[in-house]
Amino acid sequence: MNNIKTKDTSVYCAQGPEHLAATADGVLSELTFVFKDLFDVKGYVTGAGNPLWLTTHGPAQHSSVLIERLLAQGANCVGRVQTDELAYSLNGQNIHYGTPVNPLAPDCLPGGSSSGSAVAVATGDADFAIGTDTGGSVRVPASYCGLFGLRPTLSKLNLANCFELSKSFDTAGIFSRDLKQLSTLFKVLDESTELSVLDKSTGQGQVAAQLYLDKTLQQSLSDERFSALQQWCEQANIKLLSCDLLTRSGHNLDSLSLLFRTIQGFEIIQEHDTWLQQHGHSLDPSIMERVTWARSISQQDYLAAKTQQHQFQQTLLTLFNEMQGLWVLPTTPSGPPALTMAGNELAEYRSQLMGLTSIAGLAGFPQLHLPIAGLQEGPCGFSLMSIADKEADLFATGLHLWQGEQ
Repeated sequence: MNNIKTKDTSVYCAQGPEHLAATADGVLSELTFVFKDLFDVKGYVTGAGNPLWLTTHGPAQHSSVLIERLLAQGANCVGRVQTDELAYSLNGQNIHYGTPVNPLAPDCLPGGSSSGSAVAVATGDADFAIGTDTGGSVRVPASYCGLFGLRPTLSKLNLANCFELSKSFDTAGIFSRDLKQLSTLFKVLDESTELSVLDKSTGQGQVAAQLYLDKTLQQSLSDERFSALQQWCEQANIKLLSCDLLTRSGHNLDSLSLLFRTIQGFEIIQEHDTWLQQHGHSLDPSIMERVTWARSISQQDYLAAKTQQHQFQQTLLTLFNEMQGLWVLPTTPSGPPALTMAGNELAEYRSQLMGLTSIAGLAGFPQLHLPIAGLQEGPCGFSLMSIADKEADLFATGLHLWQGEQ
């Protein structure tokens, strides 16, 4: 990595490592990657986007399993990259280290909390990146920065030796500018894959014959984005059908957002409140507001929310099995918000955004973001979602749609 990029503290972490060499040759040889400042590397301190977290924690005793698997397949790491503080935001802003510049929309947010991961790939500093996605922290920056991004099935990728935010939702995720490459990366990181027979093929997933777009979610799509989606489906000979999945689940986006935030907030306090009591003053005030709200969640509230989550999961699973297709949904309500958006407007937007991102989070389902270039509203796109462990179908269908669009 060159010195200029190393010194850009809005993207790269000063504590390093600046480079980790591949430990063997493999399907990722000659590719470079960065990793979010939540993954451990033995001998280095994980900073979680906060200077006091960095100084109050010691060097990691073990490295992330995911980083080790990437190095073992020939990839070279070119840096540790920034995250929103404690990964508790979707904006991509960090009051301590700055806001990484979104290369596709310099006057807009890059998205978080995997902000450094997305920006490093979007600028071409690295071929791909790993981040984490709890409430949308891979899907949102992928959308804002024009990348392909995957949130896999919950617990599909090994999060040993990684910062925990909310155990019910935490997943590792991947960014790339190339969809075929993203498919290969997923197979490398998935411990159920037999690495000895890995190749660069896209796997044995099935292309969906139809995609279902919820009537409520269609309202979150601009006319331009909906028209682009229709064109993609037409060119790929995939039917685009309407459904009312959310209504049948008994939820709307507001109730899903609150349900998600209740579970997430309670688990954050359970895991980190000792540190937050001592060092919470160092957090961005908007993040500290969320911490304060999270402390008001009772165990009874949490258990009731977990029951509702289970019911939502079972309902979606039943409906998906009836549909015999994939769900298509807007990844974000629009292109990235402007850096100058007022705080109250940004908070309202965040609630709308979390309504969308909470669907896959609450269900534990995989979601693949596909970017659409050249939209007037700015970089964004749509996602494909399936039931658990069907990532191969997402990739197969996504590639079919993408290749038809080219």
